[in-house]
This record gives sequence, C-alpha cells and structure tokens, in this order.
Amino acid sequence: MHPDPSPDEALRRRVQDIRAAFLKTVPERLARIEAAAASRAGADALVREAHTLVGSAGTFGLSGVSEAARLLEDAAIAWRAGEEGAAQRVARRVEGLRAATQLSESLRPAEAVLPVPTRLPDGRPEAEVYLLEDDGDQAAELALQLAPYGYAVSAFADGAGFVAAVRRDRPDALLVDVMCGGELLAGPLAMQALAGDGPVPPTVFLSARTDFGARLEAVRAGGDGYVAKPVDVAALVGRLDQLTGRERPEPFRVLVVDDDALLAARYEAALTQAGMQAEALTDPDQVIPAIRAFNPDLLVTDLHMPRCTGLELAAVLRQHEGLLALPILFLTADREGESRRQALDLGADDMLAKPISLPVLVEQVRARATRSRQLRSLMMRDSLTGALNHGMVLEQLSLEVARSRREGTKLAFAMLDIDHFKKVNDSHGHALGDRVLTSLSRLLQQRLRRTDIVGRYGGEEFALVLPRTDAATAAERIDQIRRDFGLLSWRGADGPFGSSFSAGVAELGPQGDARSLSLAADQALYAAKRGGRDRVVVAG
Repeated sequence: MHPDPSPDEALRRRVQDIRAAFLKTVPERLARIEAAAASRAGADALVREAHTLVGSAGTFGLSGVSEAARLLEDAAIAWRAGEEGAAQRVARRVEGLRAATQLSESLRPAEAVLPVPTRLPDGRPEAEVYLLEDDGDQAAELALQLAPYGYAVSAFADGAGFVAAVRRDRPDALLVDVMCGGELLAGPLAMQALAGDGPVPPTVFLSARTDFGARLEAVRAGGDGYVAKPVDVAALVGRLDQLTGRERPEPFRVLVVDDDALLAARYEAALTQAGMQAEALTDPDQVIPAIRAFNPDLLVTDLHMPRCTGLELAAVLRQHEGLLALPILFLTADREGESRRQALDLGADDMLAKPISLPVLVEQVRARATRSRQLRSLMMRDSLTGALNHGMVLEQLSLEVARSRREGTKLAFAMLDIDHFKKVNDSHGHALGDRVLTSLSRLLQQRLRRTDIVGRYGGEEFALVLPRTDAATAAERIDQIRRDFGLLSWRGADGPFGSSFSAGVAELGPQGDARSLSLAADQALYAAKRGGRDRVVVAG
C-alpha cells in the first residue's frame, strides 16, 4: 500500500497533469484553426482561435507555438480586413503553426517552473534569542518580558562572549545593544565580527539613542530592525515574529477568471505553488458569488472572453459598492493601447501581456495583493493595537455565525477587559497605558490560531471570535493567555507594575444569533468582574 503523497508532491503532479491535458488539446485546436482558415467566412473564428493560442501556448512553455500563433493572428486580422495577399499569408502562417506543433522539443514535458516554499509548522515552538546587553538588570527584565511570547533569551554582557556563542550555536534571532560596556557602537562592531561567518541570524538593535547616526551604523552592521529604549516589548515581539517566521501571515487569496479551463487551472496551480490560496473560474456568472464566499485580495481575469469580456466583467463588479476597491489584474494577448486605457478607466491595477511567464505572474500578483491588503488593513484595523476595529469585528462575528449555521460547527465569542485600566492611565500616563493595550493585543494575536479573530471592541475591551471552538475550549485557551499576561510588567515612574484582564466566554446556541452571542459574552464578562476580576467566566 503506497502512502498518500505530500501536499507539495500532489501539487507537482497536478501541474504535470494540467500541462499534459493541454498538450492533448493542441491537435484539436490546430484542427479548428485549419477549418476556420478554409474560407473567408471563418476569419473571425480564426482570429479568436489564434489569439487564444498565443497566451495559452506561451504559458505552458510552448514558445514556438505561441509565436507562430501570434504571426497567424496578425495575418488573420489582415485577411478579415480584406487586405491584398492576406489569404496567402494566412495559408503560410497556418503551415508554420502546424510545423511548430509538430516539433518534439516544444511538446516535451516540463517541470514546474516555481519552487514550492517551505511550509512552516502548525505549532509555535519556542524560539532562541541571544541578547548582547551589559546591563544585567535590563537583560533579566527583557528576558522575563519575552518569555510569555515564546522567546527564550540568553544574555551576554560582552561582545567577545556573544560572538563566540553565536558562532557556536546559531540562535533564531539576535538582540544587540548599540552601546555595550560603555563603548559607543560596540554592538555593531560585534556584528561586523560575524559578517564573514556566513548568514547571520535576524538582528534587532536596541538603543537609547534615536539619532540618525546610530540608526545608520545599525543598518551598515546588517541590522534588520531598530527598537528604542525603553523597549516597547509588544513592538519588539512583533518585529521578532516577522523576522523569525513565527508570525505567519494569512496567504493571499486570488480569484482567477479565464474561459480557457486549462489555462485558468495552470494559473491557479502556479499561485498555489507560491503559497497563495487561489480559485479558478471559467464562467463570469459565478464571479460575484465566488467573491462573496472567497473574499479575494485580487481578481485576475482574461481580457478577451467570448460571452463576457474582462472589461464588461469589471464594469459589472464596479456597480457593486462593496467591490469598488477590489484590485483587478487583466491578462491579454492584445497589444492595442485602447484596451489598456479602457481597463484603467474601470479601475484596473494593471494589464499583463500574454504569454506571461508564471514567475512574473506570481510576482505581479503578490505585489498588488500586498498593497490591497495593506489598504484594507488601514480601513479595518485599530491603528494602535493592530486588532480589527469595532465595526469589523462585529461584521466578522456575523459572518462566522452564518458559517457555523451553514456547516453545523461550534462557535465561541469572548469579551476581554483590562482590569482597573483607568488607574493605569491615571497613575502612569496614557502613553504607558497604550503600551499595556498593545502588549495584550500582540499576545492575543500571537497565541491564538490564525483562524481566530481579534478585535478591539473599544477602550480597554477586546473581542475574540473563535470558529469551530466550544466555550470550554475557548475559556481554557484564554485563561492560559490571562496567566501569561499576568507575568508581564511595565516600568512606570514609581517602578515596575503589572496588569490583568477579565474575560467572559459564550457559545453560539441552537437558536442564537450574533447579537445574543455578544450579549451572553458581555454578561459573562461582568460576572468575572463581580467575582473579583483576573478570571475567565463561561456564560451559563
């Protein structure tokens, strides 16, 4: 009995199968072209068939076939317009296309042209961090603050010991004080000593200096980040999560629309290989329902489709207010500038010429999806904490309630409130209060699953939506975060202080809706506060 193939191997096989299926269609496509070229009445069909083959053959690596189809398309356009001698040109170009399809080299199977990225583990193993810091108290405090976020810190007071340890063990990340042992720029000098030993772990410089010169020296020493002292632990953890790969961004979602099913499938597979979530459609009628269900970051569509052109599809989408901001990337073998102008008028992000190399497609899609997500994040997220804003978390709760009803799965909702937060602001100032908020937000976003939703409900309150989770399991996860949050401390004017939070958890009932679920969690939160705070209560 053979074991099931890995996801990566299954994807490679799918790519090969798609290409093999396309190769089988080439003789049929050639037959349609030859039939269309038999009489002047077939000129329109000939232009359409040749145009389609330009893009599809090039995408599947048949560059000779693609170029021959391009020449035939030009001749067919001239024939359709009645130009003298065009019929003879068409005949020669059809013969050239036939010869190109018969070249064994052009039809040889090819490997996938895109590397499959290494998949990150589902868990969040503890990451090892080496710290160069000559102040023992600061080093100990930073190690204590980073521990609840899953970072084990080993501190070194001198550059020589630090460099030797890094050379020996290669930790996941480095934290380096710019000034160590009273020597200006000692940290960057220590990093320069490591430069000749191969790749250096991701490095964040720490410094009480915020001037341009110190930052410039850190950059020249290979720093990947720079955090000013006193250290904002939440900001530092966010940077470390990015640099070590422990913060796994949600894959970009891309919807592909092309009337050529094999070409659409090849684009979908290429984007999937690049770590994105892609769906392919051949019927424009299904695009709007698919957008509602899939919520793509980007739409990639062919410009020329027989029943509904890409331009017409874009015009229909722009009639829907909620789809005005959806980026659209057109693919076309059309070389006319008028099509580009029309596409841009409809709010297209760009137009890429077919045949397009798959690495270029992936690069262009990733760049535009990144910008799309950044813009959406600015509209959807609280600027201080990075959590979803009040309106968006309620919208996501409604969507998850509908999904839970549709799929018959559990759904939990939680309300969190930082205890005595007004006292924190009054005693230590709003700036330090903001750091408490961001620390809790970072801890929630880091420790919960990627499918869980973290929102700032208002003030010091947070809301959590936990799909496919019952109330007891949600309460257990939140209680562990509560205990870890209690280990954090912040340095105020009168010395270090800690904080805590209370939480109420509710589970969607058989007849419940988003409003009743939110109300039940809110009542459980008040029960937690009445019970003495710093606890998690499940709605009865």
